[in-house]
Amino acid sequence: MEILDCAIIGGGPAGLNAALLLGRANRLVALFDTNNDHFAFELQESISRNGNAAIEFMQVAREKLNQYPNIHSIVGQNVRVIKQSDNKLFKIYTEDGENFLAEKILLTDGAKIQTDIPDFEQYYNKSIFRSPYSYGWELKGKKLIYINETRDVTLTAKVIHNLSNDLIVATNGNEITENEKRELENKGIHVITDKIKEMKGHNGLLSSVVFQNGLEIEREAGFITPSTYTTNIIGQGFSCDLDKHGLIVVDYFGRTSEKNVYAAGDAAQPAPTEIVLSEATGIKVAMTINSDISMEKF
Repeated sequence: MEILDCAIIGGGPAGLNAALLLGRANRLVALFDTNNDHFAFELQESISRNGNAAIEFMQVAREKLNQYPNIHSIVGQNVRVIKQSDNKLFKIYTEDGENFLAEKILLTDGAKIQTDIPDFEQYYNKSIFRSPYSYGWELKGKKLIYINETRDVTLTAKVIHNLSNDLIVATNGNEITENEKRELENKGIHVITDKIKEMKGHNGLLSSVVFQNGLEIEREAGFITPSTYTTNIIGQGFSCDLDKHGLIVVDYFGRTSEKNVYAAGDAAQPAPTEIVLSEATGIKVAMTINSDISMEKF
């Protein structure tokens, strides 16, 4: 069985760019696009792709990778990765029964928001977003909600306030200091610490938010900073360290705490994560992987 230099788990912006760089560096690569949480909206924050549909970007990127015979692109296959007994290789199993061996693993399968807000997924990436830089222009002047489940509330709230004066901040049951609350309310930003009971709307478009105390406030859209995330390394047998938010801990170069396992993109950095920044982390960690292989095999 041919041994891959690197298997990339996750076909988002970080994984695609990492595959391209490693392939062009003459490395044998397989990109496993598991189709987890791919976006079906437009790319707004990058001048090179402003207004382009993300799904079209993904398709064009895959076509470019297919030009390189040393880059294998496996689309729509969930995978299982097992470290071999010699601790030098990883075996990758796909749903359709294919097997691969790889020396390095790059995890770019993203991180999913973990929140107890009922039916939140119906509105995520349709009218509730992670970053005000992605859809701030489209939502300016609207009735907005900023949900922040962490202790770092005010900075992003100030950024969003520049988009709309009709803003409420909801902590979904989490505490906020009196100084933070006073600073926001002095600007007319209503702060609600009660838990969110329900989000109302149609076809992913938010219309109102209901709180446990019975208060219902009309809202058209908003943003969220969750307290925790989940990554797809759970159940894969990896022992990578995770931070307090559930993201994979990496060093500056993208190396995890587990030898020969790297991570990039959403799985290894906190929100807000812009697509161009995810691309950059994929490029940087691919350079690290290529350098590591070069040093080991020279």
